[in-house]
Amino acid sequence: MIKDYEPRHIFMAIAICIAVVSPVFILVLPTFIANTLYRTPDNWYIFVAGKTYGVYSIGFLFLTLSPFVLFLLAGRKFSVLISLVCLVLSGLTFYVASLNYTSLSTNSISYREMLTTENHTYSWSEIDRAVFHQAKEDEEFSQYEIHFNDGNQLTLVENGTVRGLRDSIVNRLNAEGITIE
Repeated sequence: MIKDYEPRHIFMAIAICIAVVSPVFILVLPTFIANTLYRTPDNWYIFVAGKTYGVYSIGFLFLTLSPFVLFLLAGRKFSVLISLVCLVLSGLTFYVASLNYTSLSTNSISYREMLTTENHTYSWSEIDRAVFHQAKEDEEFSQYEIHFNDGNQLTLVENGTVRGLRDSIVNRLNAEGITIE
């Protein structure tokens, strides 16, 4: 039996492999990249917003489309151009997604929102007030609203990780003379 592997079938196999492994990477990659880029020795935890996972998903979609376009449009000259555009869009999407994070540490709170270039870093003494919104039965999670002296505000969703850090957050706020409303 003769094995005839056309280049277009190899591109199809690559696209299928990317599509199969991307869900695992989407779950692991955002936190890994945020910890790699923004971790410092005094960090308690680095959070990645839920929308960041969606942006990574879009990046993997472009990454999957890149070889798939070569499979579908094999032999056409503009297929390479479309594939390269998908590859560049994938890289840009991954870059934009990697900028979003929230970091709680012993000395400061740092965060950068999606699609902004401004990195916010505040010491705990720069917090004006903190408000805790208890979740109602129809809501999933409670939320902390942290208001800073310059008017900016950060909302922390009390998921399992934040719940585990609740004592550290409350103790740090109490050390600064701030009571949670």
